[in-house]
Amino acid sequence: MPGPVVNGVRSIGAVSSAASNASSVEAVIPLVSEGSIRLLLLGSGDLLIARLRNTTDGDGDPAYQLIRPRLVRFGTLANDRDQSASWSLHPYLPGLTPQRNVVLFKTAVASILEPDPLLLQAYSNQTNQECPLEETPVERLKRAFQEFTESFEAQSLDD
Repeated sequence: MPGPVVNGVRSIGAVSSAASNASSVEAVIPLVSEGSIRLLLLGSGDLLIARLRNTTDGDGDPAYQLIRPRLVRFGTLANDRDQSASWSLHPYLPGLTPQRNVVLFKTAVASILEPDPLLLQAYSNQTNQECPLEETPVERLKRAFQEFTESFEAQSLDD
């Protein structure tokens, strides 16, 4: 049981237990929600995965809002034949802020990448978000053909 609050200061266990209870009750973010899940390489070298939205900062400058960001850490697992990369997801800025969403200046982001389907699935499970199902090559081909025929039909209507 956490100790009492004295002059606005709580015991260390009270803050961390409150934060962990709040994170376990996050609402589900639906698939059609604004933004898309992306892998971000920051200028600092950190690799994050988050739902990314375009926004502005307090001064009106362009920025990115990161919804439920997670830090991606890499390691290598030694297999019998070769070494394969492994990754793990960790909370971003744990213990520094209770905020779950972060706004970053666009200049802080070095690159925006598509995440690996397995990483995307792990992230969506950990952050309670709906995740698009991975398409098979046949499904991708069908979708590409459908988009091609729609663009061809739209072009013929314009003529």
